[in-house]
Amino acid sequence: MTDDQRDDDRMRRLMARSQPVSVPPFDALRPTPARSARRSIAVTLATVIVAVAALYAGQQLSAFRQQQASPTTGVAAPSGTASGNPTASPKVVLPQPVPLPVTRTSAAAQVAWLGTSAPDGTAELIGVDPTGAIVARMPWAEGRPYRSADGTLIVVVADDHISAYSALDGSKQWTYPRKPAGGVIDVAFSPDGRWMAFIGSEAYVQVMDLRSGLTQTTPLAHDPNAATPGMSGSFTGPIWSTLVFARDSARLYTIVDWGGPLRLTAFNVTPGGLVQTATAVSGNGAARLPTCSGPGLAPRVLPDGRTLIAFCNYDGDLWLIDLATLTAIDDIRTGQTNPFEQAPIFTPDGQLVYLRSQSKLKVFDVRTRSVLGPVFAPKTTSDPGPFSWLFGQADAGYIAPTIPVSPDGTKLYWSGSGGIEVLRIPDLKLINQLSPSLELNEVWVSGDGKTLYATGSKNELYVIPEAGGAPISVPVNGTFFASEHG
Repeated sequence: MTDDQRDDDRMRRLMARSQPVSVPPFDALRPTPARSARRSIAVTLATVIVAVAALYAGQQLSAFRQQQASPTTGVAAPSGTASGNPTASPKVVLPQPVPLPVTRTSAAAQVAWLGTSAPDGTAELIGVDPTGAIVARMPWAEGRPYRSADGTLIVVVADDHISAYSALDGSKQWTYPRKPAGGVIDVAFSPDGRWMAFIGSEAYVQVMDLRSGLTQTTPLAHDPNAATPGMSGSFTGPIWSTLVFARDSARLYTIVDWGGPLRLTAFNVTPGGLVQTATAVSGNGAARLPTCSGPGLAPRVLPDGRTLIAFCNYDGDLWLIDLATLTAIDDIRTGQTNPFEQAPIFTPDGQLVYLRSQSKLKVFDVRTRSVLGPVFAPKTTSDPGPFSWLFGQADAGYIAPTIPVSPDGTKLYWSGSGGIEVLRIPDLKLINQLSPSLELNEVWVSGDGKTLYATGSKNELYVIPEAGGAPISVPVNGTFFASEHG
């Protein structure tokens, strides 16, 4: 079908949307003495309605032609919002993904790890490899498990020690004592796999060299009267706090008391430990930082190293913070209507954040600070991607566990009653559908991207080749432990 034929077909469909108008033959419109004034007014009104309908159709066709053309910067995006203003209409062209090298290729990084709990209260950590074999079982009573950024270790943090186990077979690698002892608020691993940092409940940040076990502890200032909306009782320590490494693994940022007043602190990570370089507290001096009114904040440092982006799970706001000055760039409303309604999916190249609710997706474009959608995922491979008209052809070319992104950053996986839909980034065109007869919940992607693991609705685990093929059913009912999460 040619472009002209498409336009003609589009015009016919647009005209079909209008209310049917009965127009008499033009000969009948000639005035005659026998015609009444009422009849003449009716004919005139009918003609006006047809003209208005045609004008509307022409406007729609013009917009359609703009969408079908190869867009350049300046193509308007319907339903977009910018800078928290729901009436804004930014001009948006979604960027093509920047394919990233696949680095997690070790055998250990291909093994999925899940936590299970039996009715009698006993709990296990279970490892399953790409063949569907259970390669490890170990008791889950020691502490909180985390997976290292390179996928090779399962690190269990207890009150008085830290133990590491191989993600390949569950064998213990080492155990180091924890000093000071006590609870842990949150943990982060450096992208290069060398450092683990955590915030302690006694208001400190500690960094550990995973190669040697050496640690360095730095006190963290916090407000003892910090806001924790919706929580009652007496609390000590910075309970609403988190931390994040930059991509170069050489810088660490702590976000303390995000309920307000938020305190953002920057550290350099050196062989000798942490060196604080700057700090800012909302309301102190010129510092203006946003707040999150509920438990749940997902931060990332963008690849440029200059910008922190964070998603507040409670209200759905997205923050952009300039790391050179530790000041807010923007606080964007995404239209979330209920707490924890949306889950963030950060693309690895740092250009987009997809926001998934139960059945729909939105996309936030970092460059233009615009929110587009919501849209439904396509159901057939012949359907265009819901955001397909927002980008042109390219010359070249951290993540919620239930909808992961491929390691190279070019595909997004949507799980549900139709198995796993493989969607192309950025337009979300359906390019493959895996195990469509299965009803699936959470999905985890192996480090090399060749295997998908999915928990099923009937309390089992499925191992699915990403290239296609029959799924392997494994009798494991649990929840994934992944280094990627929203």
